[in-house]
Amino acid sequence: MTIIELAPHHKVGLTLANPIMPAAGCFGTGREYAPLIDLAALGAVVVGPVTGRPRRGSEPPRLLPVPSGVLLHTGLANPGISALIRQAVRVWRSSPVPVIVHVAGTDTDEVASCCERLAAVEAVAGVEMGLPDAATPELAADLTRAACTSANRPVLVRLPLADADRLCEAAAAAGADALTVAAPPRGTAWHPGAGRYISGRLYGPFVLPLALRALRRVAEMVSLPLVGCGGITAIEDAAAFLRAGAVAVQVDSALWRDPSSLARLARALAPEVLASAD
Repeated sequence: MTIIELAPHHKVGLTLANPIMPAAGCFGTGREYAPLIDLAALGAVVVGPVTGRPRRGSEPPRLLPVPSGVLLHTGLANPGISALIRQAVRVWRSSPVPVIVHVAGTDTDEVASCCERLAAVEAVAGVEMGLPDAATPELAADLTRAACTSANRPVLVRLPLADADRLCEAAAAAGADALTVAAPPRGTAWHPGAGRYISGRLYGPFVLPLALRALRRVAEMVSLPLVGCGGITAIEDAAAFLRAGAVAVQVDSALWRDPSSLARLARALAPEVLASAD
């Protein structure tokens, strides 16, 4: 069987049997979608984001339809690292594919604390650390170094879409094993019902060309394994990322419309299927 190695230089490694996985923030703790999706068909599951302490998140409304997609503002609502591990560790242990936990890159101490906790959980195969949108190259390096030092697992660094090319070299130099390109872009829209503006992340097919451009640029600058993410709704979308230099892809908002689409994409893009099509 053809395999995909996301961390070829890490002592533990992170091997996938399929290039398809869900994106952080779209798959809960990993248990919510288990009755709806054949997890064994995927390459990995990505759960989180998680922070050191619990976060209530933003006040409603959090979701607003926009042309060709949605705007979502969660405020990083999550139960905190301790509660997440208690709630989900049994599910992670039974997962047929690697579990990657997304840690929100708030500050170096919190990132290090979360990664230390996750390092003690055998069922966690890797950590994805999300850089804040306002990160400088110096902060990107500091956060990446904190994650890599504490995780004892392969570390993927998720880059902000707008600054992926500006931050990728700093994350690579600080020890990232792979890069996710990219986090959903930010936007603002007027919510008539609430009578105010809402700012959040944008999801939808329109993100695909932006993310593809960012990934191609990053692929020119670093030699790390890349994971493409943004706007994937069809087989052709995922294949475009793979042709552009990604070794794997993450699917986000398509899951909310049709959870079964994730497994269909995985079956269509299984390495042996791709090999036979060449």
